Order: sequence, then structure tokens, then C-alpha cells
Amino acid sequence: MAQSSQQYHPIHDASTRLQLPSPFNESYSMIVLTGGKVYGLPNSTNTTPENVCTPQRKDVVIAAGKILAMMDPSKTVSFIDSIRHSELTILPISVEDQLIIPGLIDVHVHAIGGGGEQGPYSRTPESRLSELIRGGLTTVVGILGTDGVTRSLSSLLQKTKGLEREGLTTWMWTGSYRIPIVTLTGSLQQDLLLIDKVIGAGELALSDHRSSWPSKSDLVQLLSDARVAGMLSGKLGVIHFHLGSAPTKIDLLWQILNETTIPIQHMYLTHMSSRGDDLIEEARKWIKAGGMCDFTADVNIINENATVNTLNKFRAEKLPLKQITVSSDAYGSFPKYDSSGRLASYGMSLPDTILRTIQTLVLKYSWPVEEAIQFSTSNPATYLNLTGKGFLAEGYDADIVVLNQTDLTPFPTSPQYSPQSPASSPRTLHDDDLNDNGDLMD
Repeated sequence: MAQSSQQYHPIHDASTRLQLPSPFNESYSMIVLTGGKVYGLPNSTNTTPENVCTPQRKDVVIAAGKILAMMDPSKTVSFIDSIRHSELTILPISVEDQLIIPGLIDVHVHAIGGGGEQGPYSRTPESRLSELIRGGLTTVVGILGTDGVTRSLSSLLQKTKGLEREGLTTWMWTGSYRIPIVTLTGSLQQDLLLIDKVIGAGELALSDHRSSWPSKSDLVQLLSDARVAGMLSGKLGVIHFHLGSAPTKIDLLWQILNETTIPIQHMYLTHMSSRGDDLIEEARKWIKAGGMCDFTADVNIINENATVNTLNKFRAEKLPLKQITVSSDAYGSFPKYDSSGRLASYGMSLPDTILRTIQTLVLKYSWPVEEAIQFSTSNPATYLNLTGKGFLAEGYDADIVVLNQTDLTPFPTSPQYSPQSPASSPRTLHDDDLNDNGDLMD
């Protein structure tokens, strides 16, 4: 068999890494995004109960991975000039009239792949950094699904660490679909207390033919463990429930709410918009009761529209939209079963579905941008206590996505040049400059 001419190079060997084009191959003390319209400034007036922020014209000053300042554009030129007369280096990047939004947060990513419902050959692949970036994601929460046997939490933990080394922020859920849940340390409480990246357990399947059909007492024990471990660790301590389409819906969770003192905030329900009208009605009731629901973004290739339709309905009904998040379920399978329970079709979701949902809401249904982005920015950050995420403000992480103002696609940025710039001509970065590992190609 002929051997491939490609060679593996260790990632720590800088000499073998593809080099960024100038001026991005230099280190800078500061980066300044100029001319954009900023969405995601925290609402300091508290005039609205929603996590919706009025857009403003601001220039964004970035240093050491943080937002140093949100600057009035009239002061930016003098600020840049003052820096250039010091020993600090600065890179101004013009995003004139484009939209600056917080990086998207995806709470439900099968980072090491998922699936397998059609046998070993139907296992879906691992996440790719380039695809996550192209989807506008800067924060992902990794998860196991149906397969908690050949897919391991230790592998998921390593994957999240690898993605973080490449520039994303990552967390993960411990457990999988079934009871007793799989863990890294032997118990849910220890996972939450001792492993920083673990924010809760999930996705634990309910009312699904692939579920282990846990009892009410099973769920009470898990939720109690999550609550106490969350209190001790400073995390929310939440169970992320996968909902199927069985008639039992979320009956067990309603019983637990009615019969115990466990707060509803520890129960985070997903797939609530894509399992039929009965579950959508349950989502409506859950939100009115103060609970949090996660909707799975529609997959365009199979012409789904359930999530967008449900968001439109709930907005028209003036439900509190801050209690809804939208996630991609990326790299998980989306199997379709016939009435007899046989697998009829099979596919896989990609991480760009969140951004496509935002585009659909704004461009097709005329949602304000600041409302459309909340489901994958401020809402998950606020609910899950993700410090430094979900908003754009001084002291927050510099997780930033720039969108084209006309079609809301990611906007390639080009530096502003001056005689002091280290290169003679600008180069604009495009998606095609990235290989499948997210590195820049020559």
C-alpha cells in the first residue's frame, strides 16, 4: 500500500506550523476594532427584563484577550496615536458599518462525535475547529449522547482541552443518556466539585425510546446531588435533560417540582421545540413556571422550521425569551424513525445552524439583531453563570464575531494600514484561508 506523503508534525513544534499572513503574524499589545455597531453591551438601566441590549456605535479596544475599553469613536484616533508614540504596539482593524456581536455560545456540541444508531459505521465524526469558528462559535459545551460506552468522558475532556488550546472556551457535561450516569470520578458531585470544566450532567434522556426510563426517585437523587455540588463549587449545578416524543413528556419533572423543594433552575430541558406540538406546549408551561428551555436549531438540509416557528410564536405571546437558549446539537446524529420504530433516515447537524437561525429571524422575520442573538449569547451566559461571556463590555472576554450588515455572514477583517504598520499591503482573511484544522493555509 502506498504511503501518504503527508507527515504528522507535533503541534508544539512552531517551526512546522503554517504561518499567519502579515500583519497577523506579529504580536500586538492592543487590537482596536473601529467603525462597527456594537450589539451586546450590558443593559445597565434595567428597563427590560430581557437580556437584550441596545446597539451602540463604539470602537472596541482589546488587550490580553479581554475587552479593555468600549471607546467613543471620536476619541479613537487620538488614542491610537498616543499608543504609537509609546513602546506598545497596536493593530487597528476597520469593520466600518458592520455588526459586532458577542461570540456565540453553543451549550450542546457532540465534540467527539455521536450517533451510532445504525451500527458502528454510523458513528459521526469529531468536531472540527474550522467548522466551529465558521459558525461564529467562541464557547462550546461538549456532551455525550446515546453512546456512553464507546464514547468516553475522558476523551471528551481531552477534546475540550484541545479546543481551548486552539482559542475557544470550553466546558462539558458529565453523564450521557442513561441511568446510572457515567462520570469521570465515580460520582456526579465529585465531577462538579473537582473538575472545573464540568458544569452539570447531561444529556439525560427522558421520554425517549433510547432512554433508560429513570424513576422519579432516580431523578430526585441526581437533582439533589447537582444542587448541593453546585452550591459547594460555585456553579449552577444543573441536569441537562434530553426530551423525546413519548407521551410521558416531562411528567416526572412536574411531579418533582410539585412534591419536592428542588428549584426549577436545576432542570434544563433540551430539544423542546423539535418533538411535536405536545412538547412545545410543555415548553410554554415550563417557561411560564420560570424554567429554562433549550431549542435545537433547525437543520436546513431537511427543511426544518420548528424552532424558528416556535420562537416567533413565543415572541408574539410575549413569553420571557430570556428563558430560552438555542443550541446546534452539532456532530450528533438526527435519526428519523417510522411508526414501527425502525430507523428511516440518518443525518448529522453542523455548528453553523445557530448562526443560520439568527440570520433567518433577522432577515426573514424582521427580528431586531439584539433580540435574535440573545438565545446563544446573553441567555446561556446568564443562566449558566459563564463569567465573562455573552456580552461585550469592559473586562469581558474578547469573544467577538463581526457580521456583514447585509446578510449577517461572518465579515472578513482587514487591518488599517499606516506608515508604522509592519506590512506594505493588507490581506483580508476568508473562510477559504482555513484548513480543516482551523489553521491558515499558504
